[in-house]
Formats: sequence, structure tokens, C-alpha cells
Amino acid sequence: MRFREQIEVPRPLPEAFAYVADFSNAERWDPGIAESRKVGDASVGTGTRFDVVALFRGKRIPFRYEVTAFEENRRLVLEGEGDNALSTDEIAFEASGDGTRITYEADLRMKGLYRAAEPFLRGTMAEMGRKALAGLQAELGRRS
Repeated sequence: MRFREQIEVPRPLPEAFAYVADFSNAERWDPGIAESRKVGDASVGTGTRFDVVALFRGKRIPFRYEVTAFEENRRLVLEGEGDNALSTDEIAFEASGDGTRITYEADLRMKGLYRAAEPFLRGTMAEMGRKALAGLQAELGRRS
């Protein structure tokens, strides 16, 4: 299941990138995330891992995310794995006037027998993606 959307935020590119790249902030802007924390003390970059607890239909679903691509102020890729799903989130950043344009693309793939449910979950996942980006836009707007 793929989701792609673009938003504009009134934050300078380096600030927007740094905030989003630290995926431990996700619980602040994504209503579908109950908890998110960075694993270890190293600065965020390729190989950084995050433990995330997603909320889906009243259930708490743990994921381990890892930054697999990190191009400072340009692009970030996080790959997540839970018991029943895999997720790849690719986030691109570009300056736009005084702010930043963020293009967020997520690809969620169910594992095992859960793959059969994917067609029924597309609408729900798209709505969750829209709410997450609306939350990110609001959060970065508040931080200006």
C-alpha cells in the first residue's frame, strides 16, 4: 500500500529536516504513533534506529525503524518492521520560499496471511497518512 503526499511548512530547510529526521519526534505529530524513541545516543544518520509503537484499530503495534538513507537537508529513508508488516518511508525536502516543501512517501506491506487484508486497508492507511502529515504541518507551523 503506497501513500504519497506533499506539504509546505514555514520552517527553514535545515530545521525542518532535523526535526523530521529525529523520528523520536513522530509521536508529537503523528496521531497514529503512541510512542517513538531513538535507540542509543549517537546523532541521527544512516543506521540510527527508532523503536515505535503504532496505533491501529485500538491495538498497539511495535515497530523497529532504521534510517537506511540520510542525505542531510535533502532526503531520508526509514525502513520499519513489525510482527505483521514492513514499512518504507521516504521523505524528501526542498527549500520553498521562506519555508520547506516536504514530500512524504510511505509503502506499507503486510506480512504472511495479513497480505490478504491489504486491499481492505488502503483507505484506512491513506487517511492515517493524511492525518500524520496534517499533524506534521501543524507541529512545524507552531514551532516557527
